[in-house]
Amino acid sequence: MADTKATPTINPQDNATLNAREADPFRKVTLVEMIMILMLTGLILVFIFGLQQMKIDKQKEAEAQQKFEAVVPILTDIIQKMEDYKKADEFGDYPIDLGEIGTFKDENFEFKYDPENHFVQAVSKESFGKAGVIVNYSLTNSVYEVIDDKPGEKPTVKDDWLP
Repeated sequence: MADTKATPTINPQDNATLNAREADPFRKVTLVEMIMILMLTGLILVFIFGLQQMKIDKQKEAEAQQKFEAVVPILTDIIQKMEDYKKADEFGDYPIDLGEIGTFKDENFEFKYDPENHFVQAVSKESFGKAGVIVNYSLTNSVYEVIDDKPGEKPTVKDDWLP
């Protein structure tokens, strides 16, 4: 027995109905097409909202940096006055209280002095954007340190902003 292969034939009427179905503007959208449309829309929205949020975060960081850079001259003034006080003191000690060398005010930071560890501290207020960020300067080691309980929460003071 010989194998006979049947060749499929295309009915011209079937081809015409297929073309008419594709050209119909009111045809139903398939599930795959709907999923593709939703995926593309979601992808576009992720990029748009992500870029907007990144722009907002950069603006807030720039504002925080500007606020901190306004405090740096006050910190250096405090440090210089502390060193001058130590040189002039007959025992060679730093003052017990920050009030002995003057008053220092800023709307975003409060200045403190820890006489035991010889730290000059700048503690952020709520007007900075987040309260409780501490910038320590060790008078004995001449080193800055940033202490932030919630570093993931913005704004914060970055190490590269320090003098």
